[in-house]
Amino acid sequence: MGFSDKKAKRCGVDSLIIQFIYLAIIIVLGGGVLYLRRKASGNKSFYKFVLIILGLLLAAYTVNGTSIIHFDRYFLGSVGVLLLVILMFELSVRLNPENIRITRKHLTRIGLLVIANLVIITLLATVLLGIDLVQAMVYALIISTIEFFIIEELRAEGDLANPLLLLFSFLVFGFYVSMQSTFFSLLYFLQYLLIGLGMGVLVGILVFKSLKHRRITWFHELALIAAALTLFICTEYVNGSGLFAVMVMGMFYGNSFVRKRADYKSFSPFIFKSLEMLIFILIGFAIPLLLSWKTFWQSLLIFVVYLALRFVVITLVHKSYSLKNKFYLTIAPKGMILGIMIILLSTYLQGSTALVNSLLMILLLSLIVSTIAEHLEHKKIMRLDRLFEVLKKIRFGRKQDLKQKR
Repeated sequence: MGFSDKKAKRCGVDSLIIQFIYLAIIIVLGGGVLYLRRKASGNKSFYKFVLIILGLLLAAYTVNGTSIIHFDRYFLGSVGVLLLVILMFELSVRLNPENIRITRKHLTRIGLLVIANLVIITLLATVLLGIDLVQAMVYALIISTIEFFIIEELRAEGDLANPLLLLFSFLVFGFYVSMQSTFFSLLYFLQYLLIGLGMGVLVGILVFKSLKHRRITWFHELALIAAALTLFICTEYVNGSGLFAVMVMGMFYGNSFVRKRADYKSFSPFIFKSLEMLIFILIGFAIPLLLSWKTFWQSLLIFVVYLALRFVVITLVHKSYSLKNKFYLTIAPKGMILGIMIILLSTYLQGSTALVNSLLMILLLSLIVSTIAEHLEHKKIMRLDRLFEVLKKIRFGRKQDLKQKR
């Protein structure tokens, strides 16, 4: 190996180390935002909105024409895949009967919402954004994901629908890429799924056996993440669906008595919050700040149509719900799934600028609407608490006066 080759290799290693340092800085900055949010008793939606804006500002800020924090495309894509695997495992562990108590009406609502979005939002995105049918279908699936928001019912909907929608989005791309002839693509697609299923079950059994007599700690959580990432890489290497394999492994673990005995419901706060911070802040580094008024109005129209579809379906399925509950169910915010898809699509999908910019606008609009709703709900709760305190003082004050008169 010549001197120039050694120097190039050393520069590559140094660049990699610097980018890992940047990731650590991002987590620290995100931790600062989280600390301020807790001190100010801020709401979750606004916290996520601030993280995205922070990422956009960090990516756009330059000194003498050079960005202070910069990630190359390959590194950002690799980190995005890592975050995707961790997120899928986290979501799939929640797919168990104890966590998801859902009725036929809830299933009907989820099914109708997905179908309505696949038909109307796909058509609208194709016309307005000028993207092809496959990208528009993925667009419609991804904006159908939701996160928990005020009403507990949304938690069950999100826990059931989110991992499936995330998986279906990648399967749509996988099927599209493999399409050579109808028979071959169907055969390849079935093989792609079966390999993922088999690998997921195999590793799930191994993990189950190894943790059967152990108490789950943070160390075991890291081991689970490492197992999920190794499973993803190995499954993709043998031409299987790595994401499906991780999902099967997570479901296998989530429904095992090992998880039930340990009362494991989610990753430790540090792992989960770090995942959340990285996803939302890295969005700014994945997308150049090139948002135009045209993109804004197009995305706003799609977002309004999406909310209208959601409200109509909720009204038809849950006729007995109050208008307030229908409203909260309608404006359920987007979150980490939409964020990780923005990072991956902007990194790996060529010519996806219109798609990812519109997804970013949908995410921001969703968080703004839910921030306002959370703020109003918090003010209402505070007023009720103050009223309760006044009534309590009046009640106990009267009793005290009666005792003094005696």
